[in-house]
Amino acid sequence: MDDLRHALNDIAKIRNQIAEVQLFRGFGPMVIGVTGGLALSLSALQVYVQETSILTPWIVLAFVCLALIGVEMWALSKRAHGANANELLWAVIQKFLPCLIAGTAIGWIILNQAPTLTWILPGLWQILIGLGLFAATTMLPRNVMFAAAWYLVSGMVVFLLSIQSMMLTPWAMGIPFGVGQIMLAGLLYFAPEKTKGI
Repeated sequence: MDDLRHALNDIAKIRNQIAEVQLFRGFGPMVIGVTGGLALSLSALQVYVQETSILTPWIVLAFVCLALIGVEMWALSKRAHGANANELLWAVIQKFLPCLIAGTAIGWIILNQAPTLTWILPGLWQILIGLGLFAATTMLPRNVMFAAAWYLVSGMVVFLLSIQSMMLTPWAMGIPFGVGQIMLAGLLYFAPEKTKGI
């Protein structure tokens, strides 16, 4: 019985190791591009209506986008990876999870304990998304590094500009996230690994 348990544990470890190095095909360019369009649309709407509560709609949009991307990830990974879908899906989620948890926790702390500092959140969230993408590049097409770099640099630029004004603006959220998501969608669509069938 112990031999069987050891064998099953070894098989599970091997499957996890394979999942760590296999190309994940669960990100669909269309939905990711749509999330970029939603970000640009929300920032334009907030500028037009001169929304006073800038951050709340962005938090709602973030959850909507996560839900859209999550549902598509689940569906595409089932179709593309078959029996390995769950391992691959969990492996890629683990890459993003620390950044997602950190961004949520920091946002909650600032909103509840220091609301005058909300202007730091857009840049910080962009940096965390960039770090999450860099962490996941081992499982994604290599050209995704360009989107990761975009988020990292745009986060620093937004952070620098926000420090000067100490104000939260819709464009500090909309342009970096909109461009970043549309760029990521294009990179996934035209990934060399996709055409090579890797």
